[in-house]
Amino acid sequence: MVEEELDETSHWLEVIMETGMLPENRVKPLHTECVELLKIIISSVVSTRKHLESIK
Repeated sequence: MVEEELDETSHWLEVIMETGMLPENRVKPLHTECVELLKIIISSVVSTRKHLESIK
């Protein structure tokens, strides 16, 4: 769920930048943070799945 929400947020931040709804210098840091959080969450999910498979 968190992964999906971050992915959607990233998408909409990209749309905001591409359409010029807000200045890129205001949106880009938020987008960068969102992408970093998404990477962390994905890494955590992958690690957890591997761990759970190893204890079966």
